[in-house]
Amino acid sequence: MNRNTPEIRQVMAFVSIIETGSFTHAAKKLNLTQSAISHSLRSLEEILETKLLVRRGKIHCLTDTGEVFLGHARVVVRELEKASRSIDRLEQKVS
Repeated sequence: MNRNTPEIRQVMAFVSIIETGSFTHAAKKLNLTQSAISHSLRSLEEILETKLLVRRGKIHCLTDTGEVFLGHARVVVRELEKASRSIDRLEQKVS
């Protein structure tokens, strides 16, 4: 794996922040702490060497780079979810 390739947990945290609108809700969705979500985002930004979100008051806004990355990140997360559902269906057929 390339050193600039983020871990899936970092990508999932980023997508969850955007989809839920907050670090707190993203943490609940992923069953993590708010601190873990914040750390994942910070690590992701360090790996990518760019800011993905900027804070404007209480609202987190995507940077232009964050907007581009989000499109790709959503595809990755959706494909992973789809693969998991496929395995679940196969397991149910075998049982």
